[in-house]
Amino acid sequence: MFALGFQLPCQESWPTGCTRERTMKNKLVNSLLLSLLLVPTSMAQMRNDSPTLQERARALEPFIIESAKRYGIDVRILRTMCFVESRFRVDAVSPKGARGPMQFMPETAVRYGLINPHDPKTAIDAAARYLRDLLENFDGRIDLAIAAYNSGEGAVESFRTGRPLLLRSGKIINPHQLVTGGVPPYRETQNYVKQILLPLTSGLVARPSVTSTARKTEVVKRKVLTLDVNAPVPSGESINTRAANSSFIEIKDDL
Repeated sequence: MFALGFQLPCQESWPTGCTRERTMKNKLVNSLLLSLLLVPTSMAQMRNDSPTLQERARALEPFIIESAKRYGIDVRILRTMCFVESRFRVDAVSPKGARGPMQFMPETAVRYGLINPHDPKTAIDAAARYLRDLLENFDGRIDLAIAAYNSGEGAVESFRTGRPLLLRSGKIINPHQLVTGGVPPYRETQNYVKQILLPLTSGLVARPSVTSTARKTEVVKRKVLTLDVNAPVPSGESINTRAANSSFIEIKDDL
């Protein structure tokens, strides 16, 4: 092994001072080298301490199942939404200010009484309740409810009816009065809807129940799953660009 030596010139009449200075510099160099050697080890340890995607998913699964049952939501939808929104990260924060595993914007969090969007139990519960309300507002259409979760209820209603939406900030949604069926012609929203619907595209069969109680439960489930999941989500090329007859502009808060 080769050793690199560094020696400062010094006066022969000051041997003690020169030796002390060399000793201090050698200690400093050794400390720097030791720090550089420890950095990769520390980073590897941090990676090992960080939970994996599977571990994060397992930690949130009980909350997802519980909230899905409470509000009559298909657990596959809620689970996939949590994955797409945050990859099951409770500390997730988007550039737009959405927070937590279900990416709640501050206004929506206040609306649903969510004090801490980073608390997985209450955040997932609020998201399930919000999704239930969206399904009711859009007649059980899963695609529209999911699109509204992503882009806002006003935007979905605007592209569903063809009526422009004026936000309080002055921005106009759908100024050309396009009718797309409801899913806004935003690439992000369209991709979002497709990702959430993916788990529902196979094996979705509604079977009649024997008892009246079970039949009621089945009716509720069938209402939630109204959408024909095999139908394509409107894309930019397939949008019906006819203008709506109404020129009514609704004023709402920002989406």
